[in-house]
Amino acid sequence: MAELLQPLRVPAGWRVTWNTLFELDPTPENVGRGYFGESSLFSAVHEHLRLWLDVEWRPEDDPSGEYRLMVEYAPWERAERGRRRKGVPLEFKDSRVVHQFLTRERAELVRELEAAFVTRREWVEHS
Repeated sequence: MAELLQPLRVPAGWRVTWNTLFELDPTPENVGRGYFGESSLFSAVHEHLRLWLDVEWRPEDDPSGEYRLMVEYAPWERAERGRRRKGVPLEFKDSRVVHQFLTRERAELVRELEAAFVTRREWVEHS
């Protein structure tokens, strides 16, 4: 039987760019089968809010590893007078980590990931 992807409630505005987060716990058998060997298990971007969520298993292929959820914010590029520059492609090269969460439990990861989709105001510039 094929493994199923982990069900997630993803609100409008988010674009899932990568998903190999399966509905499997990180047992030594599942890690050995390669389900926890990708550098990224899940990735999503919200272009309007300029946020990127990324889930990894670290260290890769290690049964004693843990999930790492990181949320990064890419500030708007600014013109000389401080106004947002429009038409500039979204890049995360100068982003900053606004949230990080570590756990070994898939259920905890899912709760935190779904909560991260509902952005906290302090993560994003509002000017």
